[in-house]
Amino acid sequence: MKKHLLSVAVVASMTCGFSAMAADDADIDMSNPTDVYTSLGASYGSEGANFKAQLMLSEKTATSGQKTGVIFEAKNIFNEGDKTPQFTGMVAHPDYGMIPTFNDETSKRSYRMRYGTINTTNGTGWSIDAILADHPFYGNMAVIQAGPVMTIPVTDSFYIWPILYAGAVVVEDNMSQILPPDMAASTAVSSSGIDVPSLILTGMVYARYAFNDHWWTLVSASYTDEIQGKGWSDDIMDGGLQMASFNGEISVAYQMNKRQNIRVNFKTDNSDSTDDSYWIEYNHAF
Repeated sequence: MKKHLLSVAVVASMTCGFSAMAADDADIDMSNPTDVYTSLGASYGSEGANFKAQLMLSEKTATSGQKTGVIFEAKNIFNEGDKTPQFTGMVAHPDYGMIPTFNDETSKRSYRMRYGTINTTNGTGWSIDAILADHPFYGNMAVIQAGPVMTIPVTDSFYIWPILYAGAVVVEDNMSQILPPDMAASTAVSSSGIDVPSLILTGMVYARYAFNDHWWTLVSASYTDEIQGKGWSDDIMDGGLQMASFNGEISVAYQMNKRQNIRVNFKTDNSDSTDDSYWIEYNHAF
């Protein structure tokens, strides 16, 4: 009798465990760029090795459909590929006067942190997006934006997520490099710290189409422009930041199961200083 009761208890426990896992799987949609869950991902391609980690901070409950999480990304971890020369200051030339020097290389490594919350009942939410990278003229540069997102279900297989971001660009104050050494040492405008050269606005849209339970594609496009300050896409020689105003990306994914997928990605932009990139990626949700 005791053995029978023990067997029933074990079977009941396993059934509950499998039911809970199935319920958790039902709450994960790895093709949805706004879904929140805990996961790890790694990729490699033309721009080197990348790492991605997502942590779910709060999950939906019986009384609330709200999910909250944070995503961290490190791109080109080993700083691979051809480097762009980096501005290192002005020097006096006997024939040409003050000329710029480029005695360093711009790092291709970058970091991205996102915090977001989404209401799974009505598909609305908001997020904060921060990117830290190296700029060929200004050195360390951070782009920090925040804004709302909404979900538009066109069909059962086709979804669209428009996002509107507003934020600021933060760069190193390199006035001491721009001025001649003697002026930098004596002038009152020489300073150190950080500058906020631009306020910017970004419009973005994601579109996903699921062919079946195992294959789906995700397309994203974004356009960024300045609201005030230095021109986002204007040349550095014209006082701008010389950044790509348009970015487009497409992913084709094979969903192995609810918690694992493999993606092939391609990215392009309208900048003359960057090349199109591609990479293959593996993601695992927990």
